[in-house]
Amino acid sequence: MNVTFDWNEWFFILTSAIVILLFLPIRKYFPPVLVIIIWVYNLALVATIDYFLLATPFRMYIFGDNPTYELSGALFHFFMYPCSALIFLFGYDRWELYGKKSIWYILGWSAFSIFFEWLTVKNHALIYTGWKLVYSIPVYPAAAVLLIIVFRFAKKRLMDPELEGSSKIY
Repeated sequence: MNVTFDWNEWFFILTSAIVILLFLPIRKYFPPVLVIIIWVYNLALVATIDYFLLATPFRMYIFGDNPTYELSGALFHFFMYPCSALIFLFGYDRWELYGKKSIWYILGWSAFSIFFEWLTVKNHALIYTGWKLVYSIPVYPAAAVLLIIVFRFAKKRLMDPELEGSSKIY
């Protein structure tokens, strides 16, 4: 098998570096335990969905130019999704974008996510083998709503001293 290191790997590395740099200034907004919860949640969600859709019999898309899992794709999964989720939650929580404001916020992020997926496809970092961009339209808002639910649940558990075994650390 011929393994190459070309633009799609650089795309993964550069976009991951950008999102990490965007995350660093806001990382202290959240307590470390909440960052870990959100990080692990995102890794589990992405692993479940992506590996399900990447595996036989579906094989809906591949990351990079190799049907096997590449290190650059793994780094992308490990940093891009959790950091992006925490940036999303920072805006949601910091500016109190609750109620109707959260709908617009979720729709805005979903539009950006669809654009970014399109950009990823154009840069051959994501290659569709059965998936279509239109399939992602309902996925991003659903993922954002689930992320907010997990965040609110975890935040409440961390803040509520009445809950058994918890302490107010937020």
